[in-house]
Amino acid sequence: MKYVCNRCAKVLQANDITIHYTKGPDGLEIVAICPSCLENYLDKIKLDTEQREDDAERMKMKRKW
Repeated sequence: MKYVCNRCAKVLQANDITIHYTKGPDGLEIVAICPSCLENYLDKIKLDTEQREDDAERMKMKRKW
């Protein structure tokens, strides 16, 4: 079975690709990533997760007014 990388559009075999399942605003999202794009994708996911956690913590803080 062949997959297409969502980042660079290369066509790769199933054993060469990483599948990442995420839950987005539009529902379940399936992302196929090739080994050359994986590092950048993981950095992006890490930054997005940290930003969401920071936003959630800011919303929990009590207002001082």
